[in-house]
Amino acid sequence: MSQKEDQNKTVVLALMEIRRQISLLVDALLLSLSPFLEREQTECIEDIKKVYEASLLLKRKLGEFLEKNILEQRVQTVEFPAFLTQVRHDLRNAVNVINGYGEMIVEEFQNKQRASFVDQFVEILTKVSQILTLIDQIKSPERKTNLHPAPISSELKRESEEFRAFKEKISILIVDDNVESCEILRRYLKNIGYPNTQIAYNGALGLALLEMQPVDLILLDIDMPEMNGIEVLQRLKEEIIHQKVMVLMISAADTLENTIECIKLGAEDFLPKPFNSDLLRVRMGSCVEKRWFINKEKKYHEQLEVEKQRYEGLMRAVFPAVIVEELAHTGTVQPANYSNVAILFADVVSFTAYCDTHEPADVLHNLQDFAEMCETAAIEHHVQKIKTIGDSFLGTSGMLTHRENPVLDCLEYAAKLLALSAKSSSKWQLRVGIHFGSVIGGIVGHRQYQFDIWGDVVNTAARIQTQADPNRICLSRQAWEKVSDQCTCKSLGMRAVRGKAPLEIFEYVSDKRPNV
Repeated sequence: MSQKEDQNKTVVLALMEIRRQISLLVDALLLSLSPFLEREQTECIEDIKKVYEASLLLKRKLGEFLEKNILEQRVQTVEFPAFLTQVRHDLRNAVNVINGYGEMIVEEFQNKQRASFVDQFVEILTKVSQILTLIDQIKSPERKTNLHPAPISSELKRESEEFRAFKEKISILIVDDNVESCEILRRYLKNIGYPNTQIAYNGALGLALLEMQPVDLILLDIDMPEMNGIEVLQRLKEEIIHQKVMVLMISAADTLENTIECIKLGAEDFLPKPFNSDLLRVRMGSCVEKRWFINKEKKYHEQLEVEKQRYEGLMRAVFPAVIVEELAHTGTVQPANYSNVAILFADVVSFTAYCDTHEPADVLHNLQDFAEMCETAAIEHHVQKIKTIGDSFLGTSGMLTHRENPVLDCLEYAAKLLALSAKSSSKWQLRVGIHFGSVIGGIVGHRQYQFDIWGDVVNTAARIQTQADPNRICLSRQAWEKVSDQCTCKSLGMRAVRGKAPLEIFEYVSDKRPNV
């Protein structure tokens, strides 16, 4: 080999290594951007799309300029330095779009105080900086500059180590009826870092092995008796569509028709026999890198699903289930009028005096027990908790779900609270007030959201609660009329309440229903 040929080979190998490293970073960019495009959010979405499209353009340009056969043809020409200059120019144009819009996105997210999004885009810009460093290494030998890439960052080294570990674990199934071909291929794969291989000597056996133990990548021969590779590929259609397996076709019959048919059926690539070790290395590397990113994306989505479940759990702990569903489907909650709603207030008697004579830790402990008691009993009696206000509990029935008699639900719930409180360690006495009518409900706040209810009915229920004696339940006339045939109540007469005209108040006495 002449000195010129040797120099040309060095140039091609160096540029191929640069292309590989840039491709890894571009794939990482696309993976990082995908979740933003999947979200139903409008923040910076147009800029994010431009970054994504520029990343796709960069990936395409790498293929147009730095494929091995293109480089081998170009390196023989006198225009090669000018060609590399054009390569750097076009690649930099794509990267400049990514970097420019990326910086604007970071600034926009900073203004909106979206810290987690800022961190993700800063990581993206770090990868862009690495890509620019690699592009600068695309230089001709005439410039007497070392063509081998500069030392890559610790982050990229870490990713490479992760990839090497993944490569050693990836499971490969060779399906070929030629025993010698299988052995040669197995040895080739072991030599280039793929030790985890199995062999099936026909298509039916290959499918049987897949049912027992799924694999990551199949090297599938086309020309086999009984069941050929194309038939096997057709049987694997669902697994390929759902990215459960990747297929690299192999055959001594290297015809265009076979290649087209296999690609249509979902095969990743085509490898001719006899095997070329360099071609095998490149095409295996391409498949395995894609599988690596598929697995990383799958893990990311699994993590995203865990976070989504956690988020929904937190939402359900804060908001009623019906409100969470509305938020999930529409992204907002419209305020609404609710009629035929029973409103209940329960308040601890002499709570301020209790706080003055007890340690804060004891007060907090008993408040927690009180809140849990209210919440647990509410589920049992179909009462929707709205909120706790210090030592008070506000709940409703018949607002978010239909109930035959919301007042009766609240009355039974109140009786249960009194009984539970009498058995609790605090022995707190409660006052309960119940009213019936229409309310307005909706979410308030921008930083700490809260679902709340408003209206005269709410205020009146609070006032009625103040008219109750300790461990007693008081009702308005409107509420009493809903349960008068089922419960015994006595009228306390017209009572003056703050901010209202005098109201007739009823006190619950007993239940008229048998066996209750």
